[in-house]
Amino acid sequence: MEKNEKQGSSRREMIAVGSAFGLMGLAAAGTGGALFKFMFPVVSYGTPQKFLVSVDDLPDVGDELIFEDQKTVLRRHSETEVAAISLVCTHLGCTVDRVETGFQCPCHGSQYDVDGLVVGGPAPKTLPWLEIKKVPGNQLEIDTGSSLPENTFFAV
Repeated sequence: MEKNEKQGSSRREMIAVGSAFGLMGLAAAGTGGALFKFMFPVVSYGTPQKFLVSVDDLPDVGDELIFEDQKTVLRRHSETEVAAISLVCTHLGCTVDRVETGFQCPCHGSQYDVDGLVVGGPAPKTLPWLEIKKVPGNQLEIDTGSSLPENTFFAV
């Protein structure tokens, strides 16, 4: 009988050791898979932060151009001044729509006047005015990642 008990004990130990090695192997495989995925990240190329507009394509005085992909409106204030305003709502980041009185957020109803100042709704601050630079090739570079004080116009 002692021999049978010894074999039973040996089988139990073998099953326990085998289970432990199996779990360690499973953990190592999971860690290796996560590390492999980390080494090759998913890259999605979004809209560039900066974009170019030819000076020849600027709107007439008092008119504006809307760049939907860049979520920006470019406004011609005078013959020598332009401004760019972001169309991203300062509440939760929805894209605002151009309406007769200014801009309106379709998500939560924030309202802005034509200069991007908040006139109603949950938006905490005005629409950002964006930086504009003149670059070679008779073009303007609009930087959607920068923010300037309201009514900051750029001389063309």
